Amino acid sequence: MIQYASGGKESFKGKRVAISGSGNVAQYAALKVIELGGTVVSLSDSKGALIATSDAGFNADIINHIADLKVNRKQLSELSSKDEYKDKFNYLEGERPWVHAGKVDVALPSATQNEVSGDEAKALIDAGCKFIAEGSNMGCTQEAIDAFEAHRRESKGDAIWYAPGKAANAGGVAVSGLEMAQNSQRITWTAEEVDQKLKDIMKNCFDNCLETAKEYVPAKEGEFPSLVAGANIAGFSKTAAAMRDQGDWW
Repeated sequence: MIQYASGGKESFKGKRVAISGSGNVAQYAALKVIELGGTVVSLSDSKGALIATSDAGFNADIINHIADLKVNRKQLSELSSKDEYKDKFNYLEGERPWVHAGKVDVALPSATQNEVSGDEAKALIDAGCKFIAEGSNMGCTQEAIDAFEAHRRESKGDAIWYAPGKAANAGGVAVSGLEMAQNSQRITWTAEEVDQKLKDIMKNCFDNCLETAKEYVPAKEGEFPSLVAGANIAGFSKTAAAMRDQGDWW
């Protein structure tokens, strides 16, 4: 998304990224952002949001420490209360990160459904967010999606660009498929090989949504194509084609 929108001039490097959640999806999203040169500025759990108060944000060691906390069923508030971290992070009980993370370039809802409201969507837009991709299933409410899509149409190249979970979080199921392929063939791929295969799958997924949107819902000049429409139509087309191949057609 970033490369397409910027004509290949930008990447995750230097981007401020707000993430919600602190489970597997959020942890690995954070580690990938850090690996790609971005700065993670928030995480959250069911009790509240943890916001970085320094420009350094979260690093890989802190993410691994949070993973240990979660294995032991502890809350993020325990991290912010420790002397070594209390000056680096602010824990906001009962809050979500979207209105508290400050200026952000990318938002990755990775906690649960309906975790970005219409008002929070507008706050992200006001904070300068340019890309939002759902790691959680149905992470954005319909009001939030409407706000993102309206901004995409109105602001064209300066708009926020929204990627729905049905496409953006397909990586989890994809890796399960890769695991099944290894088991079936009695082979083992390295972590690097799996990561590259996943990257290829997700690029193909993005390209499919993008090209489908261009074909069926042409955008006006200067607008980003609607990935919502592209994902919906591509998903329907693939399901219909599979039904026809199986003879389930009337």
